[in-house]
Amino acid sequence: MNKIITLILLFTVSISFGQSLPFDFESTITTSNFTDFDGGVATVLANPESSGINTSATVAQIVRNGGQVWSGSKVVLAGNIDFTTNNTITMKVYTTAPVGTLVKMKVESGAGSEEKDALTTVSGDWETLTWDFTGTPTNFNEIVFMFDFGNTGDGSATSTFLFDDVVQISTGGTGGNGTQIDLPVTFESTTVDYTMTDFGDNASSLVVDPTNASNNVMEVTKLATAETWAGTTISTPTGLATDMPFTLTDSKMTVSVWSPDAGIPIRLKVENANDATQTCETEAMTTVAGAWETLTFDFANEAAGTAELSVGLQNGWIYSMASIFFNFGTDGATAGAKTYYFDNVGFGETSVNTINKLEVEGLNVFPNPTNNEWIVSSENTDITMIELFDLQGRRLLLLTPNNRSVMINATAFAEGIYVAKVSTDMGTRTLKLVKR
Repeated sequence: MNKIITLILLFTVSISFGQSLPFDFESTITTSNFTDFDGGVATVLANPESSGINTSATVAQIVRNGGQVWSGSKVVLAGNIDFTTNNTITMKVYTTAPVGTLVKMKVESGAGSEEKDALTTVSGDWETLTWDFTGTPTNFNEIVFMFDFGNTGDGSATSTFLFDDVVQISTGGTGGNGTQIDLPVTFESTTVDYTMTDFGDNASSLVVDPTNASNNVMEVTKLATAETWAGTTISTPTGLATDMPFTLTDSKMTVSVWSPDAGIPIRLKVENANDATQTCETEAMTTVAGAWETLTFDFANEAAGTAELSVGLQNGWIYSMASIFFNFGTDGATAGAKTYYFDNVGFGETSVNTINKLEVEGLNVFPNPTNNEWIVSSENTDITMIELFDLQGRRLLLLTPNNRSVMINATAFAEGIYVAKVSTDMGTRTLKLVKR
């Protein structure tokens, strides 16, 4: 009997140590879940650098002091990592080490390993780094963190690394493996090719929203070497799948943006993917710093020195490509390297709003994405009505709950993006729901 009890206890302990992505270090992952090696020491602790894109309460830390140039720490997962659909791992990182420090992400098991590299682009601030594991076999159940790979740590501040929100996402088939991108651009589909085209020393990558782990967004870093006109085309050079239906009375687009600075110009340009002479450009100014906002771009008010929309329409021009320029007119040498985010690129004056705005005003949804149900909750007042729409604007569901927590059954809906219009006594807002 004692042997049976011992075996049960050992089995229970082994199961409790098995973890799964994502890691946010707020509850399930503790210091004891890490296995340190060759001079790396991992700890889960209160966030000592609560700022910028990461104000969460708890983070992980690895200090490298002596040992080997590959020192670090690892976590054993409950099961093998499947990169078939969610092919990318993203992670927030903070370090005072120099820009360009190598961070190696490795997945392994007794059967072998696969490793990918990323370089830091800032020092003394949080950023999101990305590792693309497309094509990696599904026989690895350990995730290994190696910071400043190739150098021996000395235990100092520049050998100390904070990290948080380790998340597995889909980049929608990078390298042209997904379907052609089209409006609205939400970055949530697992089948769309979200490859961006950077120019002028911009660097973009699809990442988890730094303010909401259930939302994917595009991160754009305007490097210190960037030109005044550095930008990112929201597609491959082939453009969008469908031409944008501009008219003189329907001339607006909206984009949700996150900027570290208020009062900077963001330019949006539309053009013919097959004829670079057919263009129209306009601008909007950011009004907040370090928070999401939805900007409206009216192409009937073209930027000075650019072609008028009316001229293009009169001449039958086609607009099948869009590009975004953060802090247009200022080069990287003047502004320094800056990181921006954008999401929900839509045609018309309104588009699907990000959930971040809702959370600020006390509305939350969990889990999102989901396979079974969404729970919408309000911190401040009762929810009086929820209307659920698809992206074609068809209303699929109407609820009138009059309480602060509402369950939406998602089992009958196909995989994809939905919009919930949530009404309370304080007003009405929309939020994006994802069914997987």
